[in-house]
Order: sequence, then structure tokens, then C-alpha cells
Amino acid sequence: MANSESAKMNKAEYWDERYQSADDPPPREWHLGYDQLEDYLKAHVYPHWPADASIMHPGAGSSHLPMEMHNRGGYTNITCAEFSPAVIAQMQPLDPGLKWLQSDVRDMPGVASGSYDVVFDKACFEAFCAWGPKHLLKEIPDVIVSDSRRYSQEMYRVLKPGGWFIIISVFEARYVHHLVKCEGTNWEDVHAPKALSADGWMQTRAFCLRKPGAQET
Repeated sequence: MANSESAKMNKAEYWDERYQSADDPPPREWHLGYDQLEDYLKAHVYPHWPADASIMHPGAGSSHLPMEMHNRGGYTNITCAEFSPAVIAQMQPLDPGLKWLQSDVRDMPGVASGSYDVVFDKACFEAFCAWGPKHLLKEIPDVIVSDSRRYSQEMYRVLKPGGWFIIISVFEARYVHHLVKCEGTNWEDVHAPKALSADGWMQTRAFCLRKPGAQET
């Protein structure tokens, strides 16, 4: 993807146009789907969080994942946060059991602090970080640093004490941690990054961070 396009991915207008102009109907998967994530979920998430845990999927877009976690994972309290009205209109009718929230996940004044047990990010973080160098920390553009850290701070705020922030990403651990473990947060690692795909320059990993607090895992 050219930088001229990927640099627009932090704006709602870009995603509205993209979803409205897509030829294939939703849902459309970005990144790994539920089938590829199921082993990780069964081993590292489902045993720790009951069916009524409050889960947010930030930047849910047209992903199948929230629907599959609802219908196959049994979770009954899932909110999809998305700033594109176009994709909300497309996705909301597909599963009435999901809640949808139109919001910029970098700033969610309508969401009370400590609202969620789990934030599950699949590709939202990467939309903020999709352009610019990914291998040299000193070359990360300022807009990536600002957007990703605002996002991390807001997810920290909306999580309950003990809540989990799960990020599915192709970026290296040092890059993810450099951007997410920032001022205004005190993330703890629940486990080391878990490989979800074959080794290589596009290897996908699951990062699981915890907001300190009372929840026992």
C-alpha cells in the first residue's frame, strides 16, 4: 500500500469511502479471521473471561471477529467501536446481539472510565501505524506516535482495573511496546507476544497487556 493512501487511514472519511465503494458485501475480514485466532482465544482468553465479560472491539470495521466471538465464543456483552457510519450501517443488521458505538477511539468522551473488561484490537492499532518506517524507532513519524499513544491512553482509561488490552499485529514487539507503553499508562504484560502465523517479516503476533488492578487472571 502506497504511503499516500495509508497515511489517510486514521481518518473516518477514508474508511467511509472505502466501505461504500467496496464491491463485495460485508462482512470482510482484515488480517487473521476467527478460525486463525481460535486456538489463541481458547488457550489464553476464554479460560480467564466469563461469557458476560464486557468486551470492546475498537475499529471493528467489517471484521467477522465480534460476531464469531458472540456466536461461537458465547460472549453476550460486545461493543464494536467504529468511527465510520458507513460500515456501522452495513454491519449492524448482521448480528443484532452486538452493540455499535460511533466514536473515534482516540477520544471517547461518551464512554465512562472503567467500562470494559477486555479491549480486543485486530488491525485498529495498525491503521494508526500503517505508514512510515516500521523498523527504526527513531524514524517513526510524529503523527504515528501521537495517534497510537492517544489511543493507548484512551483504551487504558476505558478498561476496568485488571482489564486486558489485546492487540493482534504484524509489528515487532519493540515497535508495539514503544508506542503503546507510554505516559499515562502502566501496562503490564500478561504473556510474551504469541506467534499466530508462520515466521517471517509479516508474522502476526498477539500482544496481551493488563491494566493493574483487582482482576485475577
